[in-house]
Amino acid sequence: MEIWNLFTDFIVQSITFFTHEVGVSQAAAIILFTVIGRLVLMPINLVAMANMVRNKKAIAALKPELDSIKSNYKDQPSEIAKLTMALYKKHNIKFIDKKSVINMASQGVFGLGTFQALQQIVLNSKFAWITSIAKPDIALSLLVGAITYLSMMMMPGSAEQTSTLLFLIPAIICVVTLVNFPSAIGLYWATSSSTSLLQSLLVNKYFKNHQPQHAL
Repeated sequence: MEIWNLFTDFIVQSITFFTHEVGVSQAAAIILFTVIGRLVLMPINLVAMANMVRNKKAIAALKPELDSIKSNYKDQPSEIAKLTMALYKKHNIKFIDKKSVINMASQGVFGLGTFQALQQIVLNSKFAWITSIAKPDIALSLLVGAITYLSMMMMPGSAEQTSTLLFLIPAIICVVTLVNFPSAIGLYWATSSSTSLLQSLLVNKYFKNHQPQHAL
C-alpha cells in the first residue's frame, strides 16, 4: 500500500537524516530513532500499562468471591466461566478495551515498519563489539532475548503465578529469529524492549504505594 510505503520511507529517511545530518553512526541512528518513536507512543502505552495494574489489583480484591465460585461450581466449568465474567463485568474489569487495542496496534505498526525499513538500508556501521550491523550477532541476540524476558516478567499486571515458561518462549523465539537477521534489527529490538522494561519499572514503582480510584 502507498501509505505503508510512505511510512517505511519516512523511517528510512529519518535514520538517514540522523546519520548524514546529525553525524552519528547508523547503529546510533537506529537506537535514537527507536527511542524517539517509543517516546511518541509512550502516552498510550503508559495508559494501557496503568489499566493492566488496576485490573490486577481489582482481581486480587475479588479473590474470595472468585474462590467461592470455583468451590461452589467445581464440576461446572461453563458456569464458573459465566459467573466469573459476570463478576468482572460488574466491577468493570476489561482485559481487552479500546486503549489496549490501540496500544498493541501502534506498537505492532511501529515495529513492523522499522523491521521492513531496516532491510531497505545498506548497512555498514559498527557497534560496540559488533564489527558490522549488517550481519547477525549471537551475543546481541542472547542479550535481546534476556531483555525481552525481563520486560515481559516485569510487565504491569502480569500474575505472580504465571509460568516462567510463558515468559521464556517469546524470549527464545526472539533469539532464534535474530540470529538470522542483521544486528541492526537486534539493536532496534534491544532498544524497544529496554524502553518497555523501563516503562514497566516506572509504572510498577508508581502503583506500588498508590491505589488508583478510577481507570485512566
